[in-house]
Amino acid sequence: MKKMQPLLYIRNRTNSLFHRLIAGFLCIVLLLASLTLYSLYVTKKSVEQEVVKYNTSLLANTRDSYEKHLDLIRKQMLLFMSSETIWQLQHEASSAVYPVIVREIQRWTSVPYMHIENIVFYSKKNELIIERSTSASAESMFNVFTASREYPLSFWRQQFAEPYSFRVLPSATFDNLIFKDSPEPLGEMIPVVIKGVYTPDFYMIVFLDAVRMYEAFHQSVHKDFMIYDDGGRPIFGREGEEPMLSLEEIREAGASGKFIRNGTYYFAFASDATGFTYVSRVPADTIAAQTRINATLLVTTLSAFALSILFSFVFAARINNPLRKVIESIRGMNADRAPYRSNIKEFDMISGQIHGNWMLFEHISFFNRLKAIRNQGPEAASLDFTDKPFVFVLFHMQPGENESNPPEVMQNWLYYVRIFIDSRLKPEYPDSLTFQIEREQILSLIFTDRSEDVVGTLESMKTVFDQDREHGIMTMVVTSTYSASSQLTAAYEEAQELAGERLLTDATQIVDRRGAPPVASGFSSDREKELEANLRGGNAAQLTALLELYFAKWRRTPPTAASLARFAESTASKIRNSVVPFPLDPEEIDAVLGREGERIARCRTVRELEELLIEWVTRTAEAVRVKKDEKRPVTALIAEYIEEHLAEEMYLDVLAEKFKMSSGYLSTYFKAKTGMNLVDYINETRIKKAASLLDEEALKIREAAERVGYRNITSFNRMFKKYTGLTPTEYRKRNESA
Repeated sequence: MKKMQPLLYIRNRTNSLFHRLIAGFLCIVLLLASLTLYSLYVTKKSVEQEVVKYNTSLLANTRDSYEKHLDLIRKQMLLFMSSETIWQLQHEASSAVYPVIVREIQRWTSVPYMHIENIVFYSKKNELIIERSTSASAESMFNVFTASREYPLSFWRQQFAEPYSFRVLPSATFDNLIFKDSPEPLGEMIPVVIKGVYTPDFYMIVFLDAVRMYEAFHQSVHKDFMIYDDGGRPIFGREGEEPMLSLEEIREAGASGKFIRNGTYYFAFASDATGFTYVSRVPADTIAAQTRINATLLVTTLSAFALSILFSFVFAARINNPLRKVIESIRGMNADRAPYRSNIKEFDMISGQIHGNWMLFEHISFFNRLKAIRNQGPEAASLDFTDKPFVFVLFHMQPGENESNPPEVMQNWLYYVRIFIDSRLKPEYPDSLTFQIEREQILSLIFTDRSEDVVGTLESMKTVFDQDREHGIMTMVVTSTYSASSQLTAAYEEAQELAGERLLTDATQIVDRRGAPPVASGFSSDREKELEANLRGGNAAQLTALLELYFAKWRRTPPTAASLARFAESTASKIRNSVVPFPLDPEEIDAVLGREGERIARCRTVRELEELLIEWVTRTAEAVRVKKDEKRPVTALIAEYIEEHLAEEMYLDVLAEKFKMSSGYLSTYFKAKTGMNLVDYINETRIKKAASLLDEEALKIREAAERVGYRNITSFNRMFKKYTGLTPTEYRKRNESA
């Protein structure tokens, strides 16, 4: 047994979190060390291949760029050469087209990505040259303005006899020799000759800027580069100290790809389109240098491994110690003890979550006790207290004026309200509890025997809630002082009863005592009969006066919000019962009342509630009156009135007042019955009448417009053309000619 004790000791020690963390970190360090060394080994083997592949790709891109650009030059210049102005230059040789061609050449040479230095048109017939500056003789052009030893005048004259249509010539240096003592270098350029099939005595020379093309298309850091044509002539090149291999030597080594010659990598690609061969050269020692492992890198890697092992011990200790304290905190956790705070975020979250669970158990037990629900949980005992006075503060929210706020927005707002309430109560009452008990109610339990001090605290919060009325109107209820946990249910019931004492107003309220006896808010028997009779009779004015009578009385002694809500619900019910099923159908009264419960709950003031009820009785009366007038449709009366009063000012509000309807209801009703907007009907009727006046009477157009109600002749003309397709003048002329 004594021999087993050392083994058991080692096993117990190695089972600790610290040793497990150390072992895990060391395994990770060793694994990373192995992977790093293997990566260095593989990298050494693959770097050379990647560098070769990279240079091959660069040359391929360079070839493609040159080929695409030469193809672009060929196509664009052939289009230019086939233009009408160039045709005139070839066949008529009129000096009138010279400026046009010069401007076109200047336009092409100003395009940066074309890399065109100059465009020259050469006519053999009269030795005429047209280029970007002016016209000149061929001798002046090639011996003075654009002179080159490689391309004298005789060379350009010889090109008329050459049987080709497109040729890229080797690059050469050109100079301006106007001042022979100080020639002006024009730079290195690649001439491109383009000849027409049917015009052998005329051709175009495009001078491409060889240096700009090289800088744009050749992207390698190594400058050695050469372009050979299919005959082996260098078209353009840049060489270092050693001369580039000839095309024949390159073809012997391989038509394309890569090869090594004299310690130098050659990369070569041939083009099928032009037959050119593109060659770049990279010193082999440059590539080899990139594959060597620097000794500093190896030392740095080994040092990093050693530091990783050291940091493993440090990190393991920094994780193990806070975790051990969190466990100790869990063992001694209770509702009165603050959670352990760690500088490690995750441990802080774990400790806070555990403490939150304790608080949740406490809140659940509190809910059960609050609403007199039996609970056998072990946490119930922690809520028992005696000789510890308390009050309840109930925060009741009525939805605000913004009806478009979705439920989640309101819940988020209530969440922040709860946080705000907690932040204002905790400094003064550290052991207070605040939580949301209903969708629109937040309850705070405050241990104090001075409810007046609580009211003072709520007064300081009132300003904040007043600024948030867009979201909701807050009512704060303060109960009487209670002395023991057995009175929680009674205190909660008092809070709910006091919440019913709030008034219908858009300001934050504090309710801490019961108000006066409730004011009777229902209809008397006689008034109820009067309401029903006027509803069935469609008497909107009498209904409005009846409601205004009640609300005028309540302005002196306002009833509570609850009693007003009950009155509004009762009124909506009486409206529905009075006119359904006759003279209105259920669907018709639903269109008037809508979702009455939600609309009543949205009313924040007595005035808003009054306007809502007046709207309901007015619209109901209008609907009843329309039903009664169906034997003689209202639309016919409206049409007759419009016909008889065309010359007068006629607005929607005027018509609505005439026929005892609201303007909105009249507009909707007329369109539903006739399929036409009322304003459009008035305008169409006026224009028809105006047209008949222009047909039958020798009136001036302005007089006809005034007779049908148009004081502005411009508006009359515009409206007349809209409905007839002609202006009044055109209409009268057409009738006179007919």
